[in-house]
Amino acid sequence: MRKEEPARHPTEVAIREAAIRVFAKHGFKAASLRMLAKEVGIQAPSLYNYIKSKERLLFDLLRDVLVALLAEIDAANRGLTDPVARLRNFVQIHLDFHLDSRLEVFVGNMELRNLTKPHYKVVTGLRDGYSGRLTAIVEDGVRTGVFEAVDARVLTFAVLAMLTGVCNWYRPDGRMSKQDLVRIHTDLAFKMLGARAGLEATAEAPGAARPLMV
Repeated sequence: MRKEEPARHPTEVAIREAAIRVFAKHGFKAASLRMLAKEVGIQAPSLYNYIKSKERLLFDLLRDVLVALLAEIDAANRGLTDPVARLRNFVQIHLDFHLDSRLEVFVGNMELRNLTKPHYKVVTGLRDGYSGRLTAIVEDGVRTGVFEAVDARVLTFAVLAMLTGVCNWYRPDGRMSKQDLVRIHTDLAFKMLGARAGLEATAEAPGAARPLMV
């Protein structure tokens, strides 16, 4: 379960949601505060009651998503030592977000370059921390003989590219459900790490979902 967002004024929530839509449609540089205010249904000067600047709004959006994802993964894997269980949790959480929040992902990938240097450093640091969680899982799996990886960082980026790429073609009204896609991509992630046997063993555990065979 995703961690609850801190309580915000309804207008601030509306501004954040509108900013994602406006930035995704027009691009950060072309998007104006007037466009954003119109989308929310308020006067442009009123925006400054809730945001400091357009760039700071972009920074807050990108930072808060990563902070929430890190908190969710850390909570799900707290106390777990089994790399198999931790990888399953990582894939589930990553795909849950990326399938439900495709515009946020698009804005995060396309507009990161428009942050100021200090803000860019914060967001890329959080991204490094996020990928580092997966690298630690891979390294622990290799150390315990569950996974195979010539280079843990290369495998990390390969798995992340595969998982994140889903949001480029996924459609909510498509022939497969989100959970079907989670099962398929969990299976693929384990295969990339040479851990089919480990996946099957976990899938046989009570209450665990079997991987979808394709």
